[in-house]
Amino acid sequence: MRDLSRRTAIILIDALGNEMADRHGFSPESLPCRTRLRTVLGFSQAALTSILTGSPPDEHGLWMMYSFCQRRTPFGMLATLRPFGGPDRLWVRNLLRWKLSRIDGISSYYSLYDIPGEVLHRLDLPARRSIFGRSGGGNRRSIIDEAYEGAGVFIRDYNTPEDQAFDELESALERGETLFNLIYTAELDSDLHSYGPGDDAIGTRLMHYAARIDSLVSRFPDVRFAVLGDHGMCEVKTRIDLISAVDAAGLRIQEDFIPFYDSTMARFHVRSVRAASVLSALLNGTDGGRILDNEELRSLGVYFPEGDYGDIVFLCDPGAIILPSYMSSDPVKGMHGYHPEAPCMDSVMFSSEEYGREEASITAVATFLMPGFKGGERRR
Repeated sequence: MRDLSRRTAIILIDALGNEMADRHGFSPESLPCRTRLRTVLGFSQAALTSILTGSPPDEHGLWMMYSFCQRRTPFGMLATLRPFGGPDRLWVRNLLRWKLSRIDGISSYYSLYDIPGEVLHRLDLPARRSIFGRSGGGNRRSIIDEAYEGAGVFIRDYNTPEDQAFDELESALERGETLFNLIYTAELDSDLHSYGPGDDAIGTRLMHYAARIDSLVSRFPDVRFAVLGDHGMCEVKTRIDLISAVDAAGLRIQEDFIPFYDSTMARFHVRSVRAASVLSALLNGTDGGRILDNEELRSLGVYFPEGDYGDIVFLCDPGAIILPSYMSSDPVKGMHGYHPEAPCMDSVMFSSEEYGREEASITAVATFLMPGFKGGERRR
């Protein structure tokens, strides 16, 4: 059985990386125990869900923000609206957001980014609920599900400005009414994209975190504290114009394939034999990245045999980004979403109690964050 007899405070800092912590001297004095964490392949949705469920993406199911629709898509209305405008039009975006919230009941985080309409209406949002709420762990139960069943709960996510979240966490601990307390901050991740992992602005923000954390730990010595990230961040050095290369290959979107160009990954739903051949040859000849075969996808815990997230997955080398992509046409100085073996992708955890290992996967820490939690259980 899970142990909710002691108060716990978890501070999840998006993009808190192990290398970056060393580089800027981030090591809260009040938390003497440190564990290097290997992340999963993917972005924050995959990593955060893996932390909270103790399961890899191919078990909890929430690998990427967008999957390729297998049946119905919540974006099907775009086909009807096409003569009047696409998702680049503000009124279409507003109508989509209203539909996704009010009709489809989607409360998870998502963004339409720069995804063209001809692609968007072939996609799905696998995460329908906030990963920081009840039943938000996809196919698996999370420590948040467990907490709501057995303890008072305090949670603040990216919707709360981070200084306010720290203030409210302090107030919650002072009241003493909640045994499970968690805040998630995302502003470090934003700064890292803008400035890169080596910029002085990153050190300034980390020192601010350290001061807030040390103050909390000193005020509440009876509380179990854990401060951790979901992934690291790598310095961007090169760009790949993959969209232009694929467009020049003469394949037809929808008839031959459906693409999704993320910042470090390109995924393709293949719909013709010719597309499979052309895309494989093109991607195998592209410098700065490679195709991940099924064996490697399995070993990384991101293999989906039905092609939910693509039949071909191209991953950039650390430091390379796809630009332009569906995420943005603007360059950035820091990026994540690379192979978990890249040292810059490692995260880190600082805690008031020993974890017992110097290195671990982020899929293994749920039972430390909530003693007695049985990771991997299917959501009922």
